[in-house]
Amino acid sequence: MKITSCPICKHELKIRELHCESCQVSYKGNFENSWLAAFSESQLEFIKLFLLVQGNLKELQSQLGISYPTIKNRLAEITAVITKKQPSPEKVNDILADLEEGFVDVDEAINMIIKRRQK
Repeated sequence: MKITSCPICKHELKIRELHCESCQVSYKGNFENSWLAAFSESQLEFIKLFLLVQGNLKELQSQLGISYPTIKNRLAEITAVITKKQPSPEKVNDILADLEEGFVDVDEAINMIIKRRQK
């Protein structure tokens, strides 16, 4: 089971003890989490596949069987975890750029903007 934040107050949990199952030795202290610990298992799988396809979003789309907007949303979630910031609901330049490039149609762009503003 992977827990990175307190289920009660949602603050980041700190590692205070490490334990070896093999020799039963425990080490107590203040240990740092890896920045990767903040990701869910599904986000880590997504990142792994993203790296394996060398960032090719069309290949990622094909391998996962999901739409381009869904891929962009997952990348935005991962970016938010890394930067610890949510995308600004007022900023839609990335969505408009995707529309201009033909990655999304008008309806998809509108839905993406609406979803972002609801967060």
